[in-house]
Amino acid sequence: MKLKSIGIVTILLFSVMGIFFSCDDDDKKIVYNNLPVESRHFIENYFSGVDVTSVEKEDGEPHYKVELANGFVLRFYRNGGWQEIDGNGVEIPGPVLYDLLPGAILTYVAQEYPDASIVEISQHSYGYEVNLETQPEVKLKFNRDGGIITEIVD
Repeated sequence: MKLKSIGIVTILLFSVMGIFFSCDDDDKKIVYNNLPVESRHFIENYFSGVDVTSVEKEDGEPHYKVELANGFVLRFYRNGGWQEIDGNGVEIPGPVLYDLLPGAILTYVAQEYPDASIVEISQHSYGYEVNLETQPEVKLKFNRDGGIITEIVD
């Protein structure tokens, strides 16, 4: 009887663990060619020659997450438009910044933080967020036209 109870408890324990681990990550790996065309064009245009190491389809927005061999992480909306570029502490290349951000943002950063590197950018309904590689870390929020909204120092 005692052995039967231990067996039932063991089965229940493994069942609960299986449910826990299967709910842990709702993202699913997909192949690169299943990304929206706009996302693939973005990667091929701005990160040509950099290997894609992982592509995931996420629940909610942003909808796609792409990891590159150079450490960059890209996020895209469901329609394929870019949402975030995270260099993980590495400066985002100038041509990417010049094409994606309003000039007023780049001018503001150059004037106020001349020694800082932009290491992460994202776009939102209100405008843009820009993270700088500074000590302490600075996060800037701008409206769609590039006007400063807020400055957060961590």
